[in-house]
Amino acid sequence: MKQFFLKIYNYPLLTPEQTNANQKRARDCEWNAIEPYIQKGAFLDVGCGAGYSMYKAQQIGCEVFGIDPDPQGHGVGRRNSDFIVPIGTITQGFSEQLPYNDNTFNTVYTSHVLEHVTSIEQSLQEIKRVCKNNGIIIIGVPTATMAWINWFTQLMFTTHHKIVNTLFSPFINTGKTFWWEIFIPRSHSFPHKKTVISDIIHYSTKKWKSRIEKQFEIIHIIKPCLYPYPEYRQLFSLRKNKYCSSSVFFICKQT
Repeated sequence: MKQFFLKIYNYPLLTPEQTNANQKRARDCEWNAIEPYIQKGAFLDVGCGAGYSMYKAQQIGCEVFGIDPDPQGHGVGRRNSDFIVPIGTITQGFSEQLPYNDNTFNTVYTSHVLEHVTSIEQSLQEIKRVCKNNGIIIIGVPTATMAWINWFTQLMFTTHHKIVNTLFSPFINTGKTFWWEIFIPRSHSFPHKKTVISDIIHYSTKKWKSRIEKQFEIIHIIKPCLYPYPEYRQLFSLRKNKYCSSSVFFICKQT
């Protein structure tokens, strides 16, 4: 009986291998959209995770470097990778204080990172500082569309988790869940933001644009593709849509 209920409880969740495959599919779509703008030379991935984007940049002839608070802790290949990156060029650190000299990199790339940092402004200033004067900055962030997908996905697939966690928290150790999370999921930027409603407001392309163009000249805005959350059973398949995208990428140059 216990196994039966556990099977129902865990039904929406995918295996690590399935999650990795879904995430790789999304990241490949995004990469294919921005790759033509990458300058050959020194490439820095801010928030590199397991280094998948470093691997992709290395494949096109870049000298790659990465920085992350938790290298190998997230991203494509975080559990088992079938790609090789130069581990010696990955540094543990934060985007608000990059340990590199001024005017070092031909391309500075950061994808799905700014929504998690303590200070977006300071992170952008540091990216500006380490990028060469004639370099390219590529910034990818989630959209309000992604926030809506997150809300609907959570309601579909995790409502029963949250009800169980809330009602039986004195008896089971499943992590703290607040009662309001049954209806309104936590922010993707938690703990910097509280709920998904904040994501819908702050992840709009217009708001991201206004913050980024304070530091850089935006030369292209790219909306690569629409995709569901990788950790759960897929509500729809990845697709290109001229009206909606789960992420938006800003191709920038120094002002």
